[in-house]
Amino acid sequence: MNNKYEKIKKILTSQEKFHISLGLERIKQILEILHNPQEKLKIVQIAGTNGKGSTSRILAEILTQAGYKTALYTSPHIHKYNERIKINGQSISDDDFLNYIENIDNIN
Repeated sequence: MNNKYEKIKKILTSQEKFHISLGLERIKQILEILHNPQEKLKIVQIAGTNGKGSTSRILAEILTQAGYKTALYTSPHIHKYNERIKINGQSISDDDFLNYIENIDNIN
């Protein structure tokens, strides 16, 4: 793995900011600082017990083929955290992922 990805792993697996904390207060604070970007997006949330990953990938591919820009977040990852985030079917690059993680890490 490259140094950028190792830095991403170190930040995300630290017991500091990214440890599990129940509730939505931390994410609400981050979204407010970022001027609530989610309010400018059209979002489809898929919930349930089984089939979410397959359904999400199929729907994202249909929308991408129809000319829409799609973003897909799935969890967990198998090999790299980057697998969780796809834009138009492509995993986010180590450079972009590290930039976003560092920006969020530097908020508080």
